[in-house]
Amino acid sequence: MDFSSVPEIYEHIDRTRARLTAAVEGLSEEQQSFSPAPDRWSVAELVEHLSIVEAGVVRLLEKLLGKAAEAGAAEAAAPGLFADPVSIEEFVERSRGVRLEAPERIRPTGLRLADSLARLKESRAALHALRPRVERADGRALRFPHPAWGPLDLYQWLLFVGAHEDRHLAQIEALKQTMK
Repeated sequence: MDFSSVPEIYEHIDRTRARLTAAVEGLSEEQQSFSPAPDRWSVAELVEHLSIVEAGVVRLLEKLLGKAAEAGAAEAAAPGLFADPVSIEEFVERSRGVRLEAPERIRPTGLRLADSLARLKESRAALHALRPRVERADGRALRFPHPAWGPLDLYQWLLFVGAHEDRHLAQIEALKQTMK
């Protein structure tokens, strides 16, 4: 999917979050902690992982935007709009069906689902607080390497948040099917 503006990206990631929240609402404690195998994460662990990663992306975007401001980087010609569409579809396709091993720093530690959801709410509020700065920035010029995908620009990092949630949402839906 291609995106032509910052508002489109934010709408997209917020729709994904709404689907994630709806998928885990009403799960019992047993369902939240159910794991089909010792090397597979439970719903609670998947959501905790998402909360850790999104908080990390927020910190990364803050650093990228801060460095750009310090350097006196040029602002976007048309704030919030892209001259060329932004996409991460190529990266998503390349990693579809590939099992990726999460580094220790982003692995779940045993947080309760409710606590992870609260952290996700906080990190999303922080992402939204960055939005005016994201819209003014030339996000194409602000890059940082993703561990599996290589260099991503600021807009692609925002899209990653939604793609990452979507990937784990599919795992949550599959887990829920095995619980029945």
